Amino acid sequence: MDSTPYDVVIVGAGVAGALAACRIKEAKPQARVLLLDAGNNGLDASRRAEFVDAYQVSAGKNVPSAYEALPNNKEGFAPSSDGVGDPVAMNRYYVESGPDLYKSGFQRMVGGSTWAWRGNTPRFLPSDFEMKTRYGVAVDWPLTYNDLEAYYAQAENELGVSGNRAEWDTATPRSTDFPMPGIAASYGDGLVRAALAGIPPIDGVPVTVVTTPQARNSRDYQGRSACQGNSSCIPICPSGAKYDGGVHVRKARDELGVSVRTGCTVTRLAPRPGTASPTVVFRDWTTAERAEEQVNATHVVLALNAIETPKLWLNSGLDNRSDQVGRNLMDHLAEEVVGLFGQPVFPFRGPQSTLSVETFRDGDWRSTTGAFRITLGNDGWGRTEAPGAALDKLMWDSAAKQLKHYGQDLQDRLAHRVTRMMRIGYSTEQLPDAANRITLSDQRDALDVPRPKITYKIDDYSKRALAYGHSVARRLWQHLEVTAGAEGVDPLRPTLKYNGAGHPMGTTRMGTDRATAVVNADGLSHAHSNLWVVGSSVFPTAGTANPTLTLAALTLRTADKLAATL
Repeated sequence: MDSTPYDVVIVGAGVAGALAACRIKEAKPQARVLLLDAGNNGLDASRRAEFVDAYQVSAGKNVPSAYEALPNNKEGFAPSSDGVGDPVAMNRYYVESGPDLYKSGFQRMVGGSTWAWRGNTPRFLPSDFEMKTRYGVAVDWPLTYNDLEAYYAQAENELGVSGNRAEWDTATPRSTDFPMPGIAASYGDGLVRAALAGIPPIDGVPVTVVTTPQARNSRDYQGRSACQGNSSCIPICPSGAKYDGGVHVRKARDELGVSVRTGCTVTRLAPRPGTASPTVVFRDWTTAERAEEQVNATHVVLALNAIETPKLWLNSGLDNRSDQVGRNLMDHLAEEVVGLFGQPVFPFRGPQSTLSVETFRDGDWRSTTGAFRITLGNDGWGRTEAPGAALDKLMWDSAAKQLKHYGQDLQDRLAHRVTRMMRIGYSTEQLPDAANRITLSDQRDALDVPRPKITYKIDDYSKRALAYGHSVARRLWQHLEVTAGAEGVDPLRPTLKYNGAGHPMGTTRMGTDRATAVVNADGLSHAHSNLWVVGSSVFPTAGTANPTLTLAALTLRTADKLAATL
């Protein structure tokens, strides 16, 4: 056993764990803090270059392609999940029991999934915290937007969020400016915004195109360069202009004196007598023995995601008399319509998206139908068709097994098609459902730890949201047909063939009643003294905003509460 008398042990070195470590250590410099993570990747420029190289030569160009060679993935000691619509891929780590497929994965790395995220950081709306009060569905949060607003501003400073305050003050009232101006729209985004400028309201809702807040530098910020215009934000930013959790892991380790151990998969938490926090039991899979090690602390913080946190809790046999651990798993189900703009928009110049329509995130329809965010994509046809697939379709007749086009003819056709590709994506709200849950499967990983079993079903609320999102996206496209000569929209009707957004939420939700919640508004366990949870697993509802900024704000708040006890 590590005999160091730690004040705090944090499990997970993603954005939540790294932020918590920094915040606690800044508030209490003498505190002894240990940060444990299952990943074992480096955080320097050379390792980033290796990830970029791996992505460039990968045939698949999927999210894990940059990170497949990491030993924790390759050897299965801390496996990641792909996050695609392929049931075979989704069951390499998950054990999915349906009836629907949970399509969001994650990367188990030092720095977490923010290595591979797009970087969008809108705040939750004030109404997102009051779904029960306002719309009679789901539950209210045990805190309000106003309770969190100052922490939102602090989180934006920590991550380095670019945005334009004038575009957002009405929807999400702000006490401060963004740390830096919004990312400039790409050439194509500018054409699309101009073509949508005169569109009338849809179902009485104004269509306003705004600059999406992003944890991506529009100027040099805290030692990181401005965005270089690469379009591989998912899965890897070549320049480091996009924030990832490694920023705060390095700060915690190199500047603040936090102890960091990597390659350490926490397998269980062993309860101790009385009010003591549980013993953290882990295996260093980088050693030949991979023997169990243990460490104690006054406080333990679980900073994993909404899959791994309940899995660890359940595997440890911790108190679950509320029967809430693992329940209410959520995501933002996403779809898109694609087509060809009337003139070249030259996608893939700049970030994968810079503009959005946020006005459908709230409305009276939320009593029966989920809200949604709309993204104007700068990444061609997104998940629908990559440029390589477009080339293959133009060049090869798979039925006849012969070339269709080649030479200059192929080049001309490809240029005419790929340069005009654009998409309108929509990411929808999902309500918490106790039947959507994480439990322990009877299948085990390479360290003999149970793999997570996922039970998941899409309800009618979400299906109506997907259908309504398609309806609005189609009407946006119809306007582009008139104003910009757009054509070839697909699909013409909603398909409900949703994608995952990579936003696991819920499963250890916060609330005032220990019978219906796992932690309180401060992130402290109702059942175990000195056991805290940070991350999107504490979200009572999902809203429509990408969760990272909100989980960062909540983490800073929880870290302050914990530090005050030291």
